[in-house]
Amino acid sequence: MRIHIKFILLVIFSINFMNGQTSENPESIEWDAIDGILKKEYGEQVPQHYAPKVYYSLGGNEPLDGISIYVDKENKCYHYVTYGFSEIYEKETDQKDISGFGFELTFRLKYTKLLEKYPTWPINLLQNIAKATFSKGLTFKAYQTLSSGPIRLEPSTEIKGIIFTFDPTLKEMKTENGNVEFLQIFGLTSSEYQNIIDKKIDRREFISQVQTKNQLLITDAERK
Repeated sequence: MRIHIKFILLVIFSINFMNGQTSENPESIEWDAIDGILKKEYGEQVPQHYAPKVYYSLGGNEPLDGISIYVDKENKCYHYVTYGFSEIYEKETDQKDISGFGFELTFRLKYTKLLEKYPTWPINLLQNIAKATFSKGLTFKAYQTLSSGPIRLEPSTEIKGIIFTFDPTLKEMKTENGNVEFLQIFGLTSSEYQNIIDKKIDRREFISQVQTKNQLLITDAERK
């Protein structure tokens, strides 16, 4: 059933994906709900959008069906939002109150110069996290940490771990398919990650401290 629906949606959405738009097809009710929340956040801004050439359910190796990228010029960051951890199409699981894995991921990346096209390495980062979830059943909650290794390969970076936290502006969403939290990932230096693991720093207090100067928890890949 899902393969059949995905094939139809692939045709319907193909043009709209390129324009950062979605369809009003009833089978994409949760996808449209995510779009609705983002419209409240960014108004009429049309995001750039990444979609895999072949969907995961059709034999592709990227689990997420899409990632939208918004530009926050006021705070000088890109805002990446995933589509695929939750049940963005029809309801498939028996858990009525939770949609899919119960979350979507977001990532805010600082920029010094706005590029015509968004940096692509966060796409790989988000898809790799999704692979761990889809293949191994790993799910994530706020304040969990993950040793990611360098979050980008070139140029080199000291950000080698991540912590999951609640997206500061996108609140929990309730849809016909269940509840969905928006978990934002924030990049950690090696020392920050190790201090959290060794319990030298309380992870909740760490996030609160960061937010005194960086309210939106924007990751700076140049940070030392």
